Amino acid sequence: MNLKEMAAELGVSPSTVSRVLNGYKNFSVSASVRERIVRRADELGYTPNPMYQSMRQKSNRQISILFTSLMHTAQSCDSMAGVDELCEYVLSKGYSFHYLCYKLEHLREQGLMPPWKVAGAAVVDVRHAGLLTELDASGIPYVSLNGEAGPSGAAFLVDEAFHMKQAFDHLYALGHRKIGYLNIYREPELVPFRLEDHHYSVRERCAAYRELCNAYALETMPEAFSWDLLPEKAMELELARGCTAFIAYHFSSAVHAMHYCRTHGLRIPEDISLIAFNNSSMAELLDPALASIRLPLKDMGLAAGEWLLEKCKSPGTGDGAVFRFRGELIAGGSTAKCQTIITQ
Repeated sequence: MNLKEMAAELGVSPSTVSRVLNGYKNFSVSASVRERIVRRADELGYTPNPMYQSMRQKSNRQISILFTSLMHTAQSCDSMAGVDELCEYVLSKGYSFHYLCYKLEHLREQGLMPPWKVAGAAVVDVRHAGLLTELDASGIPYVSLNGEAGPSGAAFLVDEAFHMKQAFDHLYALGHRKIGYLNIYREPELVPFRLEDHHYSVRERCAAYRELCNAYALETMPEAFSWDLLPEKAMELELARGCTAFIAYHFSSAVHAMHYCRTHGLRIPEDISLIAFNNSSMAELLDPALASIRLPLKDMGLAAGEWLLEKCKSPGTGDGAVFRFRGELIAGGSTAKCQTIITQ
């Protein structure tokens, strides 16, 4: 029986059960209700979560690492390098950390927000504006790693425009004049329809691609601004427009593109040049090795950890600070001089 089921059986709210069992001293509840909750918990063998209890102390050295969607983070694994760096730094300074991956309603049911009794928090790949609102209201220092922050936090972001220009300039220097962009793909029912509601990296890479096409007086591929097209379909449409080179939003999109080329008799890099964002350790194992943008996630994680602990020592708002970081283009073997215009 979980906490919600116990609450329903006893006729009280889940937050009441959580607060009683986790020892809230200032929580007002009748003695009879408290006794019923404790007695039923004893019958079920419930043991209070020591992490939650630690979070209720007036002063502690706990840092919450918050994932609003483990699915998004696990799919890309990009931000985890930054999370590891942040956590190692936190530990080296005598703090401890814990991971939380809940929806907002679950956090509230557990009595975890607000107020939070933690030293600080780090949000990873945030896609939920409601969480930022809660954090701003809580008064605790927080950082947003590879995601935007509210007015009381600080955001540690990739310089997306810089990296798009890196990739674009590399292909342009090789003679490519029709450059396509393979955007992120998500099941239509699982993602927002409006571009402004997507993760900042989606918005900013699209904007940078459009601006570069305009700056170089090149044709802008309309498929670049769709996120309900499979990479193979987007590539098919852009090839029909004469594209000889592609920039992929993510490593996985590039792998799909390579598969499409192999099954349609197109050679990489002789016929098609390809660069992907989010360098993967597997990029060099592909044939040919994939040219890719190595994002500075470790640098971001370390800087976020340093900033966060400084704020923990001297609490104050982050004033909505934004810090941008730059990585590098790994050449690989998937780009070459433009030879011919491909039509499909």
